[in-house]
Order: sequence, then C-alpha cells, then structure tokens
Amino acid sequence: MKINQQLIELIKAGYSTFYLHTAETARAENLVAEVAKSLNFHVHEINLAQGKINFSNKSQIKENHGRIEQTLNDLLDEDLEQNLFFIKNAKLALENNPVAVARLQYLIENIERHYTGECAVILQSSEVYIPSDIEPFITLLEIPLPKESDIKAIMDDLNIEAEKQSKFITALSGLNELEIKKVLTLIKQRFNGFNESDQDKMLNEIRQQKEQIIAKSGVLEMVKVDHQITDIGGLENLKKWLQEQAHIVGNLEKAKAFGVKAPKGALIAGMPGCGKSLTAKAAAALFQQPLVRLDIGSLLGKYVGESETNMRKALAMAESISPCVLWVDELEKAFVGMSGNNASEVSSRLLGYFLTWMQEKTQPVFIIATANDITALPPELLRKGRFDEIFYVGFPNYKERQQILAIHLNKAKQKVDVLDLEEIARQCRDYSGADIENAVYDGVKQAFLANAAHLNQATLIEAISRTVPLRKTLKEKVGEYEKKFEELYLTPASHSDGLSIAEMNKLANSTNYLDRLKVANDPEVTEEILEKLVKDENFEVKKAAFSNSNCPRKVLDEQISIKEDNKHFNKEIRDIIVGHRNISIELVFELHNENNEEHNKIRARLLTDIAQRNDLSEKMQVVLAESNDRLVEALATNENLCKKAQLIVAKKDQDKLTWIFREFGLGFNTIKDLLAKNKGICKEAQLILAKDKSYKTRCLLARNENICEEVQYILAEDEDNFVLESLSENKNLCEKAKLILAKRGSIIGK
Repeated sequence: MKINQQLIELIKAGYSTFYLHTAETARAENLVAEVAKSLNFHVHEINLAQGKINFSNKSQIKENHGRIEQTLNDLLDEDLEQNLFFIKNAKLALENNPVAVARLQYLIENIERHYTGECAVILQSSEVYIPSDIEPFITLLEIPLPKESDIKAIMDDLNIEAEKQSKFITALSGLNELEIKKVLTLIKQRFNGFNESDQDKMLNEIRQQKEQIIAKSGVLEMVKVDHQITDIGGLENLKKWLQEQAHIVGNLEKAKAFGVKAPKGALIAGMPGCGKSLTAKAAAALFQQPLVRLDIGSLLGKYVGESETNMRKALAMAESISPCVLWVDELEKAFVGMSGNNASEVSSRLLGYFLTWMQEKTQPVFIIATANDITALPPELLRKGRFDEIFYVGFPNYKERQQILAIHLNKAKQKVDVLDLEEIARQCRDYSGADIENAVYDGVKQAFLANAAHLNQATLIEAISRTVPLRKTLKEKVGEYEKKFEELYLTPASHSDGLSIAEMNKLANSTNYLDRLKVANDPEVTEEILEKLVKDENFEVKKAAFSNSNCPRKVLDEQISIKEDNKHFNKEIRDIIVGHRNISIELVFELHNENNEEHNKIRARLLTDIAQRNDLSEKMQVVLAESNDRLVEALATNENLCKKAQLIVAKKDQDKLTWIFREFGLGFNTIKDLLAKNKGICKEAQLILAKDKSYKTRCLLARNENICEEVQYILAEDEDNFVLESLSENKNLCEKAKLILAKRGSIIGK
C-alpha cells in the first residue's frame, strides 16, 4: 500500500498524530498535499523559521520568533474541523522545549476527544524525536526511497530511452527522489545526453553521489574498490564460494524463481594480515557493487542509547544505498565479553538488533563480516544460519605463499622469472600475507637504494629474514586461535591436501610413532612441533624432524655442536644436519676444521652446497665472503651473490701459492677468476676486476656476456692482446666497444 493511501485510511480510522521520518521536505509536502486534497482538509504549515505560513505559496501568516509554543497557543482557540497541521523540523522544535510539548499534547488530546477523523497533526523531521508525553498518540511513518518503478518514472520524465535505463535504475537505487533528479540532470548536462559510450563515467557520477550520502552520515565509509579476486593469493575455497554467490546475485530474480534464497553473507575469521579485508574488497568487485565499511568500534558512543542509535542509523543507511556489500570490520569489538556472564546491556542490545536485522532485512545487502579474535564473539552469532558460511583464514600454505609472492612482485614491477619462488616460499613459512607483502616491498626498496637493475634472490631473502612473522610476535595468541577454530569446525578458506596445524599438534602427541613420523615429514609443520619431535624416543621420527626443511637453526646448531666423544653424538644425524639449509655454515667450518678425511668430506660437502644455494641472506654472504679462501671460492660462483659480498670478493687477495700455480697454467682459478665468470656480477665488481693486475682475470671478465658497456669500453682499451681477443668473442659486445677494437686493429668476427 502506498504511504499516501495508508495515511488517509489511518486518519479516517481516527488516528490523530503522525511522525514522518524523512529529510525530504519536498516529498513530505507533496504527501501532505495529496492527503489534504483527498480528505478535503485545509493545511496549516508551522516551522521554526517563519512561524505559521501559507502552505500553498509559503508566505508568512504570523511570526513566532522561533518559538513554536506561541503558534501552538494560537491554535487553542481555532476551529479544528477539516484542518491538517503540518509541523516541520519537529525534533528541533520540541527538543528541550517542555512548553511546546505540553501545548502540542493539549492540541492532540483536543483532536482525539472532539475531532476524530476530522483533523490531524503531521510532524516531520530527519531524525526521530518523540517526547514520552505524546508517544501514545504518535504513528511513526517512514517515507520509502523510490522503488524501481518510481526511478523509471523519473527517467521517463527526463526522456531517457527505455533501453538505457536498466543499469541506471540499479545504480540509482538508494537515492531519494531529489538526489536522483539532480544527479540525472547533472549527467545530462555534463555528457550532453545519455550516450552509451559514456556509461561508465555516468555510473561513476552516481557512485560519487552515494559516497556523498555516506560521508554525511558519519557512521559508514565508502571504500574504493581497487582489488580483484585474482589479487588474492590462495584461499581457493573462499574464492570459489564467493564466485558462486556472485552468480546468484547477478541472476537474483531467476534464482528466487527457482527457490534459491538471496545470499546473506559470510563471517571471515582468522589471523590478522591473512586476507580478510582484501576479500571484502574483492567480493565487491566480483559482485560489481559498492563497498561500504562499518567500523563497529566507531559506533560505540559515550551516552546512553548512542551506540544503538548509531547501529540503527548505519544499517538503515546500508539498506538505503543497496544493492551493496557491507563490510563489518572487526565485528568482535562490539561484543567483547558477550561469551561470558558479564555481558553489558549495550553489547546485548547491539547483538540483538544486529541479529534481528540480519534475519529480517529486505534489501539486497551482502554482508562480509571480519573478525580477528573469534573467542570474543557470542555463540548466537556463530550459530548456523546467521551467516551463509563462516570461514577460517589461517596462515598461507606453501603453494599460497608462492602465489602471494608472485602477486606482490608483479605489482612491484619486478622480474619474477629470475627468482626461485619455491625457495623463497620455504623461507617465509609462518608469515601472513601482510608479512610477505612487507618483505617484498622492503626488498624492492633495498634493491633501489643499491642501484640494482632489479630485485634479486639474496636481497629478497635478506628482507624476509628482517621481517618478524606474526606467528612469532603473537605466539601464544595464535595457538589459542588455532585451537578455537579447530573446535568450532569452521570451513577452511584455503584448500590444502595436508594436515592443519591443529591436526599436527594432536598427532605429534600420538602414542603411534607413525602419526608422529607423518607430522615430522610434513612440509608445513611448525618450528615448535619440530623442537619437540627432534627429542622423540623413536629414531626414525627424530631423523625426519632433523631432515625437515623447517627445522629451526637453533636446534640444528645445538646438535652439530655435540662432540664425537659425547654419548648423545650420532653420525647419521650429524650427516643430515651438515647438508641442512638452515645450519649455521660458519659454525660447521669452525667445528670441523681438523685436517682429516672425515672433516675434509664435511667441508667439501658444505662447499658444494654453498655454490648451489640461492637462499643465503646478504648478512650471511658478507660473513662468508670474509672467511677462508676455500669457502670464498665456492661463494664466488653463486649468481645470487649480493653487491656488498661481491665487492669484498673482488678486492680479496688470495694466497701466493694458488696465484703462482694459476699464472703458470697449472689449472687453478683464483677467487677473482670465479667471480669474473659469474653471470650475476654487479657493475661495481666488474669495474674493479677490469683493472685487476692478472690478465687471466680480465680475460675471463671479457668473455662474460653480462658485463656492462662501461666495462666493455675499459677492456677494449686493455694493453693485453689476450684480453682484447677474449672481448672480441663476447656475443653481447656493444657497437662502441666493437668500434674501439676495430680502430686498434683487433680481430673481430674472425
């Protein structure tokens, strides 16, 4: 039933007083005029600005000097039959004005006694304020926002073609009649009509109008959606579910006709920095709807009833601009303590209102609620049916970390193909998505400051090592969350073929050694569990724990420090540890520096490992670059060697015997030779070696296809013919270097 017809029937039935909750004074006046015409009533308009005025032409009849009680006093002697009293800005007029309230009450009671169905009072205000003395007489009415048919009628009046109206009707939903007319008039003027080529720009104008409404409300925030579903690394279960909901939302009428209920939304709980907020933004992009953020903490007021009023206002605002995605951020803030017996009255009322609204809302508002501390949420909120689904977002697994790394490296405009993402993903286990993002951008910054061409493996791993993961900073809290999530049987947001952390903790305490062995071999097992399993009574479990790539350095260093004459020494375990990527390399060299066959094998194995490893941090590289010559020789071949370590190696003097052997052609390569051949050699190291006293080092550098043009010029001016011949064989020789060589009469291309 239309509101005007409803109002007419209520007045005829004897209802005397109405409160129109609306800020649209023009629509309120039109409504009053329609009702008065239908009932053949005369309208008396009263407002604070002018007092009593002529409703038709707005001319002043009698000034009241801003005191509405004077105007109400004048009405006491008037004949009330066939009259309709329209009081504008009722809240401003009645609040803190007991005389006005008393005189209005007298007027209403007079109507109720003698003029039932023949007279009525209509109050209008943008905010509801009903004094308790007149509350029994009041009927509260909301002027609804324009429906689809109303918006269509407005667009028809503006001569907008029917085939162009569809998307505009959806976008304009939630604006009042005046706002719709204004924004459509603005669009028509700005774009010279409603051309299809400008459709995106026109829809953006409407979005900006909605942002204005939300900004003025003070309880919601319009969030710019600049992320897509593809920006989320991992969380495959959650992404698949969101895509399914987006399909339903995009075909809602068809889905409803089939019997499918409109989606309510999801609660996403889990660790901070693991993608909950990003998911809300991606969901809005997927649904092609505006994203509105409700910060629960900002609703909590210091005055009685203020929090509840803010909650009602926020949810009503969300419905008014629907269809939209409502992101309720940090949901637990409103309900702290609700799970215990000390729930406050405010929290209880907020919860009750929120749950009722979720159950009864009629507008298409899709809720994405996020929470870090799920232990603070009341059980009523977690009951099945409140949300369509409750997801748990944990730390990203190995595959997800690779995806997250690739996403952020691409965003940072770095070369992903030159990096070993599998190794880097292993290095940032226990890191949240935010931790990984911070490490990537820290590494990019360091690469820029070092004037590097791009981010390399060593710089990124160094940045990762500087980043303290969330699991370490919130160790006890994280464990509490994981246990709670497991108890609640929440749907995991990530797809994983392996064990969950909670399952690992459980199996690590199993009496069956095969269960413990399974955990010890799991690539995602935590350091805390491994610290326990390396002390397992079963030797196979112990070996597996030491072999696990996640075994922490302190555990490995502790074990490698055990001397051979110690009863706890075990050669098999020692051999496993020596080849482990987390072992302190300098410690192994220090402990196994004796010149015997066994220790020589250990050192040789470690040297080979260093030459192949690309996960050494810059700090470790620098330490090794200042070590003994044999260690540095292996390090010099590493293509991921950082600039600082390269410069140390380039300036390093080797023992005379090795140098003499090499100069007499006995097959020895010096440290500088090895660095000269390194494809990853930096410009600064190239410049040092280009002026090295050994012609053989310069020859090897000249053959390196990755040397820069400046070094090519220097080598083209070299006095040694062997160097010039080596340079002429370089496939990447620049034109200027070729020209210098040609002028010097060297052989090029022969």
